Amino acid sequence: MGLCQRWRSLRLPGLQTCGLHTAAVPAPPQWLAERLGLFEELWAAQVKRLANLAQKEHRTIKVSLPGGQKVDAVAWSTTPYQLAQQISSTLADTAVAAQVNGELYDLERPLETDSDLRFLTFSSAKGKAVFWHSSTHVLGAAAERLLGAVLCRGPSTECGFYHDFSLGKERTVRRAELPALEQICQELAAAAQPFRRLEASQDQLRQLFKAEYTRRGFSEVKTPTLFSTKLWELSGHWEHYQEDMFALQPPDSDSLASSPRDPATSHPKDTLALKPMNCPAHCLVFAHRPRSWRELPLRLADFGALHRAEASGSLGGLTRLRCFQQDDAHIFCAPVQLETEIRGCLDFLHSVYTVLGFSFRLALSTRPPGFLGEPCLWDQAEQVLQQALEEFGEPWDLSPGDGAFYGPKIDVHLHDALGRPHQCGTIQLDFQLPLRFDLQYKGPAGAPERPVLIHRAVLGSVERMLGVLAESCGGKWPLWLSPFQVVVIPVGAEQEDYAREAQQRLQLAGLVCDLDSDSGLTLSRRVRRAQLAHYNFQFVVGQKEQSKGTVNIRTRENRQLGERDLTEAVQRLLELQGARVPDAEQVF
Repeated sequence: MGLCQRWRSLRLPGLQTCGLHTAAVPAPPQWLAERLGLFEELWAAQVKRLANLAQKEHRTIKVSLPGGQKVDAVAWSTTPYQLAQQISSTLADTAVAAQVNGELYDLERPLETDSDLRFLTFSSAKGKAVFWHSSTHVLGAAAERLLGAVLCRGPSTECGFYHDFSLGKERTVRRAELPALEQICQELAAAAQPFRRLEASQDQLRQLFKAEYTRRGFSEVKTPTLFSTKLWELSGHWEHYQEDMFALQPPDSDSLASSPRDPATSHPKDTLALKPMNCPAHCLVFAHRPRSWRELPLRLADFGALHRAEASGSLGGLTRLRCFQQDDAHIFCAPVQLETEIRGCLDFLHSVYTVLGFSFRLALSTRPPGFLGEPCLWDQAEQVLQQALEEFGEPWDLSPGDGAFYGPKIDVHLHDALGRPHQCGTIQLDFQLPLRFDLQYKGPAGAPERPVLIHRAVLGSVERMLGVLAESCGGKWPLWLSPFQVVVIPVGAEQEDYAREAQQRLQLAGLVCDLDSDSGLTLSRRVRRAQLAHYNFQFVVGQKEQSKGTVNIRTRENRQLGERDLTEAVQRLLELQGARVPDAEQVF
């Protein structure tokens, strides 16, 4: 029976006495709708890619079925479900997954090459594991849709499944919500919304990094690159930052010498400037309509290009540029929300830097000479940041006078492999820009109130972070970040077709894989070339590997791992990549 049919026969623990009630699936929250939209974009691209493969790689393959029967199928077109239907309708209804050459396949995934095919039903241990695992995703999706839950751990067990999720501070699932949750689980498991297997490339995973911002409540915005200098005068940047900004005039304006000048600033009135930061633009976004306290905190993220007129002597590789991209974000919140938001920023920093393998040092930078605003506001802001740092528990330093001109900040310092410090992430409090832009929101009592602005970057300059990463790993990127993960090297021309098949298997699994079939070089020269290019792994295939469906694996340090089954090797690489293991070559 299908997933929905089996779900109708289930009663989840805790739902048994609730009965089944009709419940309409509510519209998803905005963050979930955006994530689903991203999935549909990637899914459409995958469908197109597989259709091209089916046309390009159209060929007959042999499939061994249970019982020893062998049938013909079409590569990249025939699915296990279609073959199950040919055997019997009962098998097609009861199968929950397929096992292809020892690898788990969903029933709608096209076969790629000659295959040994087995079907898994709920009556087998492996079939139960697949079903319970899928059920976990169903429950998680229902909790997201109905409750706005943030999903945590959700594994299957030997006799069922469960899912941990967070509903916010002191919020739990109410008993009255259980019938609707069960109903939505069954609707999501129906044939109208089947499971879909999406393979994502490295570039697509960078899109999914932005989805992490969505999960944490950030809305991505895009703001102009050029603004009138009047905006920068209002924000205070023209007075304090003018020498580091690129100023220019529109092509159809009068010449610089003849243009009318603003007596207060001594520059032409129609001068424009490239934005060196996004905060004034985000203030305009906040101010473009009336705001309510119910909208706060409002978290805006911007990945646009920034331009700063850095002195030529300070430029250096990727670590300091005149044009760069920043994972820039601004949080507009009520004063009572400050501590919670600062803790959230520190948690975001910690989680990302842990994944990247960085230790870091925090510094509290206090008000500099020439600061804007009242000293009492600075004192208040510095106290909030200091309290957050003390609660965070990581060591931190005090940097008197190193704050921005508009507010104190927490700077995050990393060290590269040469011991050079780099300031990357930052969390800055700002009471000045809300005053200068007269930002207001209607408070709970109906009176206008002033928000507080938090400037926040996790990576800081993306280019600088890449430079620090490159220095730290010496160009030998960990598998999960590497642009050169695997190269397949055939021993001779006779193995080139099998090598190309192995390359396609790796690429379709979402791994970066190249093929080196250069007949002008010996095998040892090609292996050496791959090691110098820092491919994490080389898959060498000769006559023996071709006949057995295996690969002979070496690492970039010339560690010889020996002969492995191709399917198992692909699966192991996916496990190491998914776990973001820093030393995949050692633990493979």
